[in-house]
Amino acid sequence: MAISPDVLASCLVDLMPSYSELFVQWHPILQKVLERGNMDRSVLQGPFREFVVVTGGPGTVTQIVTGSEVIAGGRNQNALRGNTFAPRLIYAFDVPGKDLAEANGEMDLAKIIKHYPELALSDFHEMIALQMATGTAGTGVNGFITLNGTTTYNPQGTARQGAFRQLTPAAQSVAGQPIRFGLDSATTPGWVNQYGSVPTGMAAGNGRGTMRQVYFACARQQKTIGPVDLLLGDELSYLNYLDSLDAQVRIVQDSTKGGDRAPKQIRQGIKFLDADFYLEEDIQVADAAYAGSDAAPGVLNLNGGIIYMINTNTWHSYTLGHDAGRETKGDFAVRGPFRIPEQDLFRYEIVLNMGLHTTQLRANGCVTGLALP
Repeated sequence: MAISPDVLASCLVDLMPSYSELFVQWHPILQKVLERGNMDRSVLQGPFREFVVVTGGPGTVTQIVTGSEVIAGGRNQNALRGNTFAPRLIYAFDVPGKDLAEANGEMDLAKIIKHYPELALSDFHEMIALQMATGTAGTGVNGFITLNGTTTYNPQGTARQGAFRQLTPAAQSVAGQPIRFGLDSATTPGWVNQYGSVPTGMAAGNGRGTMRQVYFACARQQKTIGPVDLLLGDELSYLNYLDSLDAQVRIVQDSTKGGDRAPKQIRQGIKFLDADFYLEEDIQVADAAYAGSDAAPGVLNLNGGIIYMINTNTWHSYTLGHDAGRETKGDFAVRGPFRIPEQDLFRYEIVLNMGLHTTQLRANGCVTGLALP
């Protein structure tokens, strides 16, 4: 019995929530954002989202010495608005009608799902993970945010700078630095990420000491949001950190816990203070994006690697769309099938309309140079 395109679409829709959930578990940033309840499902009133950054207190203090002093009042306007766009990305794939016609029973349906939708979604997930880590995934997905501050992403027709700059906070605050999330670091006090560099490597440069320094610099920024809870690093930096712990007890965090569909050890993290440190294989230290620093030449050795220090309590994700049958909800949603005119092909689409941003950039940071032993 031949399988209709609608049957394949129905199976894909049923499977998609669990597959999308696996991607959240597979990528630590989205997993922790979701766990903290920072996934916003509300419908926006426009193509972008605004958020408020408060750069100072709202009032003033008056000391009373004689009792006749006039208490200074008023209100300081210390709130600035940032903004973020959710790119709309559509992964399309075609299934030949001939394959559906020749399919026979549940076994062939399982094979078709394995060959088309499952591979398509896995490929899409890989592209998003690469873009988030390096900003080098290509024109199809370069609208999604990247953590790499040495490059840009393009969510809505205008290039935007990646989130983490490889510069000291003071250097980020000078005029002429790129705008991030709609805010200028030179005119927005505190709109900087923390940063440390170790030009001589993990062992010779006291790499763990620099990691602690940046970690605590992030934690000091606001007492109510807690410390950094997630580290993402390239393979060499990760392995060098492990080597530095050879004589110590290691506490391992398995990011796949609770997922009965995910193979074990797909990602494994190790503790750094109160944070989970994960290897991000998409960061290749030989790539041009990580071949040094966007600071002055000579500040870092080549191929120095990078470790992102992320306070996921300050990060928020949101999706656009509310009609699953039309524009979709934008969370790796499935649309189709559509018959392609003049061809015996049925098209299916996976729609992602998601934005990711931070409201406290200063509570996050990065360290470079630890890919060197």
